[in-house]
Amino acid sequence: MKRVFFLFFFLIGLSEVHAQQVNVNPSIVNFNVGNVGASETKVVTITNNSSKSQSFEVSLGDWNRNPDGSHEYFAPGTKPFSCSSWITLSSNFIEIPAGQKGEILITMQAPTDPAQLEKMKWAMLFVQGAQIKKELVGGQNEAKAAVQEILRMGIHLYQTPPSLFESSARTLNLNPNKENSKVYDFEIENIGKTMITGRAHMEITNLSNSEEVITPVVDFPVFPGGKRVVKLEMPNELKKGKYSILAVLDYGINNPLEAIEKTIEVK
Repeated sequence: MKRVFFLFFFLIGLSEVHAQQVNVNPSIVNFNVGNVGASETKVVTITNNSSKSQSFEVSLGDWNRNPDGSHEYFAPGTKPFSCSSWITLSSNFIEIPAGQKGEILITMQAPTDPAQLEKMKWAMLFVQGAQIKKELVGGQNEAKAAVQEILRMGIHLYQTPPSLFESSARTLNLNPNKENSKVYDFEIENIGKTMITGRAHMEITNLSNSEEVITPVVDFPVFPGGKRVVKLEMPNELKKGKYSILAVLDYGINNPLEAIEKTIEVK
């Protein structure tokens, strides 16, 4: 008996997918609704640069970032940080002719509970389209595979009340990575009410001659209440000896630098 296999390719969080010749703009939508009952509407534009008409389904979902930076997805309205239930879409389905643009209106409606406007909320807008690409047929005794490619893009939706403008973060740990001896895991926590965009690096000082090496900066976002483990790589050119390594967190020009120092020996 021949078996039919369906292969699915998911492309998530991409603003532009060249293979499909589809562009979604913007990839991040920021709302700043601050009053009970107030609303704000933003537009997401989908451009079909291909030679064929394409249709898309539009939906909402909840999501969060894990400490390693990966994303985790949930049903809409199931998480305490979700604003999915505050959002109304102009349409859940859109068909766009070849070479044309289509628009999705996203309306953020503030709830009647003022306490909900004292916290940042977030959600994800999914734009998904499916198209059968081709059928691959083997020999008489070989399996037949129908290949279906599913285009799925995620647009980040952030709701930050204008009253929330102060940010706060702290460093927690700096430990050798268990899998790579040349990497240090720098753990930080967002203890504020707004999302931060952190920038981390290491300042490595040779204790015998005071020579200093600064590692490249790593950029990363962290939601309120979230933790992030940033992997900072040691340079290859370090000579044997004792070093002071200072892991530095910079999360905004108006915020103080946070750091953790550790003494190590390179053998």
